[in-house]
Amino acid sequence: MDIIINKLIRNLYLELGATWAIVVLTCVLGELNVIPNGVWEPKGHQFEFYVEVVNVLLVIVCVPLSLKLFSLNTQRCLRRMNKDEALASYHLWSLIRLGLLLVCMETGVLTYYLLMDNKGLFCAGIALIVSFFCVPSTAKIKAFLASKEDEPLEDIAADEKEM
Repeated sequence: MDIIINKLIRNLYLELGATWAIVVLTCVLGELNVIPNGVWEPKGHQFEFYVEVVNVLLVIVCVPLSLKLFSLNTQRCLRRMNKDEALASYHLWSLIRLGLLLVCMETGVLTYYLLMDNKGLFCAGIALIVSFFCVPSTAKIKAFLASKEDEPLEDIAADEKEM
């Protein structure tokens, strides 16, 4: 089982590193003017306002959703799975969480370079900081699997009747 957990951790580290590399690559492309800086010069401030509101709302929705949805779905479905399925579910929800955060980071960085306004960079920074909470460890995964074994059978039957 430790071999499977180590392989899962290695894959999650690679995926997390790829997520951060995409954001860094976008920043490098912006600094090299491959992404044109300040190309969206609004005629009025209304367009800039709408883009920034969409960016901020995306962060407000995706950041808590990525943290809470991961916990809810993995714990709820954990009761019906064996350990292999639980690890596959953990990996899937980790990818979904990273995907949500990547969307927030990329929109923030692109908004920053296209509008040359710091609000996009601030939103990307929030999503980047939250992505540090996604760093996997053996202890987290073992605690995740141990929560499956610690739950009494009566509670499982009572929860299934409620659904």
